[in-house]
Amino acid sequence: MTSKILALVMSVMLSPVALADSFKLVDGNTVKTVSTADLEKMPVASITTGTNFTPKAIFTGVPFQVFLDEYGIKAQALRFFALDEYSYTVPVKELLKYHAILAYRKNGKNLPVSDMGPYVVIFPRDEHPELSRADINAKTVWMISEVKAVQ
Repeated sequence: MTSKILALVMSVMLSPVALADSFKLVDGNTVKTVSTADLEKMPVASITTGTNFTPKAIFTGVPFQVFLDEYGIKAQALRFFALDEYSYTVPVKELLKYHAILAYRKNGKNLPVSDMGPYVVIFPRDEHPELSRADINAKTVWMISEVKAVQ
């Protein structure tokens, strides 16, 4: 009985959701794994904002311009896939126009899956009233497991 419980605990701890500290980046035929450690090596930005799902907080992550440049991505849009199988395509022009970030920290702590993590698209909603649209809620993809370049 004890060995069965131990096996169950180990399988949960080793599941992709429990260990979500990276995501898959797909650009054409190129597939890379991007980790939090990789993102931490890049220049970061912080956005203080609330979302429809969270109160105001300080989100820290990589500006999408930096992310695109780092990985040589020349796409019209990025499709974000979440651990819960939700996905949404966001035009690159919009990500760049509003200086959106690929956040991995909230209030100085890495984002756990239970709090939108490990990665979330953050727009500076509080700075731009026009970002209170319903479609921005859809574009605020969290629990990101994959990012795909769309031409």
